[in-house]
Parts: sequence; structure tokens; C-alpha cells
Amino acid sequence: MAYGIGFTEVRWDQWGELALGGFSGLGAAALFLMTFIRNIWVCYAGYIVFKCLYMLLITIAMFQIAADLTMERYALVFGANNFGALALQTIITSVVVDSRGLGLGIIPQFTIYASYFSLIAVLFSLRGLFTIWRSDTEPTAAVRNDPPDCDEHTF
Repeated sequence: MAYGIGFTEVRWDQWGELALGGFSGLGAAALFLMTFIRNIWVCYAGYIVFKCLYMLLITIAMFQIAADLTMERYALVFGANNFGALALQTIITSVVVDSRGLGLGIIPQFTIYASYFSLIAVLFSLRGLFTIWRSDTEPTAAVRNDPPDCDEHTF
């Protein structure tokens, strides 16, 4: 899925956040499915779907970030991004899994992770809808009544 996304013709600056929201929502649905279904094969299929969607999310997010960077800033931005993601993952794991934290069982852990992805889906979807709404309401250069060229007037 992550490889195939490179061949799609999508205006990621306009539709990227909405895509991130949609794919995060599908990932949350896969996690909720694994939480409440007692069939191991459905859980395996849900995990494969979740992992594919997660890799797709990472690919889109990295592209969104890289699109606005100069070559000199790649290492700094992606290094800081990966460090922040690792720190957040460590905190969530420590709080949810570790016995010194909440020490939750498997089902509550999956519920928390699915809720986390649901929250991310809502945030990205709202931001994506706002981006689309804003791009639809911005006037184009022809409509803005730009001043005429100086060649049309003689001084």
C-alpha cells in the first residue's frame, strides 16, 4: 500500500490531512474489531489491515512533511519527528502496559489504542475538511481583480 501510494495522482496539499484522518479511522476500526471479536483469524486479518494502514499513514505523513522542507533540513526535522514519536510511544506504553503505570490487560490496552487512533482520525479529518473548505473559498488570481499590467497604459 505504501509503495502504491506513490503512483496515485492526488493533490496531497489539499487532500492529505483528510486521507490521514480516513486511514486513521480505518486503523481505529481494525483495532476495535480485534478488541471485540473472539476469532483469532479475524484478529490476524485485522492486524494485517492495521499494519498496512499504519505504514500508509507513515508514508503520507512523511511526504507531507518533506514537501515543505529544503534538503538541508531533512535530517533535523525527521530526526526530531522520530524522537518525538518514540518518546510519545514510550510514555503511552509505560502508562498503559507497565505494572507501575495502569498495568491494564490486553482488552483495555486495545481499547485505549483504538480510542487514540479514533481521536487522531477526528483531528485529521476536521483539519482536512477545513483545508478543503478554505481552498474552495479562496478566490483565484483571475477573480481577485489583480491590477492590470503596466504595458496596457502609456505614461
